[in-house]
Amino acid sequence: MKNLIFTLLLGFIAITAFGQKVGMSSDEIDLSDRQAIITTIKNFYIGDHTGSIKHKKLSMHEKGAYRYVNKEGKYKESEFRLDSDNADPNYKEELLSIEIYDKISFARLRLDQFHSKIPEYKLMILHKVDSQWKITSIYWGYGIKQ
Repeated sequence: MKNLIFTLLLGFIAITAFGQKVGMSSDEIDLSDRQAIITTIKNFYIGDHTGSIKHKKLSMHEKGAYRYVNKEGKYKESEFRLDSDNADPNYKEELLSIEIYDKISFARLRLDQFHSKIPEYKLMILHKVDSQWKITSIYWGYGIKQ
C-alpha cells in the first residue's frame, strides 16, 4: 500500500511539473499559472461551443488570430472575432499538454469531430498580458499523423 501511495505521489509531482521551466526547483514552480491557463482554455471552449461572447473575451486576445492550412493545402489566417456569437458544438476537445516559459505558453489539444473519424489537432499560443493569460494564436491541422 505504501508503494502504491508513493508511486501515485511521484506521478502527481511529475504531471504538475511537466511543461514548467527546466531547472526550476519545486519551490519555484508557479502552479497558479498552469491553472490560469487551463481556465483560459476552458473559457475558450465554452465560448466556442455556446457562442458566449463573455467567454470569448475572457480567453482570447483582441489582436489574436487563427492560422492554419486548409484541406486544399492553402495557408489561411483570420483575426479573432470576439463579438461573434457563432458556436460550434460539433466536437469534443482534449487537452494533451501545456508548456510554460515565463510569459508564453503552448497548449496542445486534440479535437474529436462528431462527423469525422479523423481527429484534428490544435496548438494554442498564450501570452501573459497585464497579469492575465490570453490566447494570441490558434494553429490547427487536418489529418495530422503522429
